[in-house]
Amino acid sequence: MKQKKLYQILPFVIIGICVAGTCMVGTRIFAKKVLIGKLGIENYVTCMLADYNWGDRMERRVPEETAKQTAPERLGELEQILAEAPASADAKAPEEVSEDLKQTGLLSEIAEKWDRKVTTAEDDITKYCNDKFMLYRQLREISSGFDRVMGWNLAYARKTGTTYTLNTGYDYQAVETMDMAEYAGRVIAERDAAEAAGAEFLYVQYPYRVDEENSQVPWGASACENENADQMLGMLSDASVDTVDLRKALTDRGWEYDSGFYETDGHWTTRSGFYSAGILADYLNENYGFSYHNSYFDESSYDVRRYSANSYMVKEEVELFLPDFETEFCVIDAYRDAFYEGSFAESCFDMTKADTKEYSSVLTAYSASRIRNSYLFEYQNRGQVGNEKRILVCSDSFSWHLIPYLALDTRYVDYVYKITPEQMAYYVEKLQPDMVIVLDRP
Repeated sequence: MKQKKLYQILPFVIIGICVAGTCMVGTRIFAKKVLIGKLGIENYVTCMLADYNWGDRMERRVPEETAKQTAPERLGELEQILAEAPASADAKAPEEVSEDLKQTGLLSEIAEKWDRKVTTAEDDITKYCNDKFMLYRQLREISSGFDRVMGWNLAYARKTGTTYTLNTGYDYQAVETMDMAEYAGRVIAERDAAEAAGAEFLYVQYPYRVDEENSQVPWGASACENENADQMLGMLSDASVDTVDLRKALTDRGWEYDSGFYETDGHWTTRSGFYSAGILADYLNENYGFSYHNSYFDESSYDVRRYSANSYMVKEEVELFLPDFETEFCVIDAYRDAFYEGSFAESCFDMTKADTKEYSSVLTAYSASRIRNSYLFEYQNRGQVGNEKRILVCSDSFSWHLIPYLALDTRYVDYVYKITPEQMAYYVEKLQPDMVIVLDRP
């Protein structure tokens, strides 16, 4: 019997992989849209099928004994503050939406709803056919290995040309050169609103996955986010806005870009957040009269627990820094009508997520955080603190593993998920913080 050569077999192997992958995409979308979305069957198996390891899908009910606890009066106050907060600049009031529908008519409304459904379906298909495609990472590593053998230095980009693979193996969505005047103007307006109400203001620049020298960017690709940030920080400096650039501050302490971000998640690591909290505490001590004790940012003061964030594609660890000293907190989530009381670990983190097998294959590296995208969140430190002050932090999900460590030696820390100048004036008036910190990656 005549043996078939490799080039005769290879096309059938590739076709088989594509067919199997397509079937897997269909199975995952069915699990997400039908089993979970329509039938409400949300458990370990269905979440595994849907590959729900972006976002926080495995919500657990509040234990019965916790549900019986009396909610603190402050929860109601914060819910009222949140309910009356100005809408974001791009959001429409309900009456405006209704008026728009009257003007456009029923057919336009149907077309708009259909367009939203189509867009959602396209996003799902794109997600599952790219980085969630069966054996995606393994196939990509084989391709990259072949490039290395051949001596090729290529950028693997999608059609938009902005998402590619760095030399370190990470997927990355680059940013083009932009005029940062509008963004800088918004930060300056937020500073003015905070200071007009008597609060100090500090802008903090996060690091990007790409370093400032672009040493990780392959030939044929570009990444301009650091240049944009430099431009923006220059504008803030000209307007006398106080800033901290974590890109420089972290690297000065030996932090590295490659190990400072998760491979399976777009965020920086919890260790990066912990280090950054220490940098900010030092800066607040030196410039704003705070009295943070160094021990709160010394790793030896913590039980550093490591959890596997494995999937069938990648293996890496998530670290949680849990104090070895006594702590007592009340953490209030006005957006979700929830509160958590107890030690730092019990109140600031959901340890049920960290301590179960779901962490390894369903949840993200950040799923144990209590904050999530909470639009108004408050830490009350009920223990002894060096700072009888209130800090308002306005940021995104990068701050979730930074804020709790600032709260360890401060009486109150409030968190608002992103912000506008109008919202800044409102929240500063209602919360009366001593210090406002805006952290972002423009």
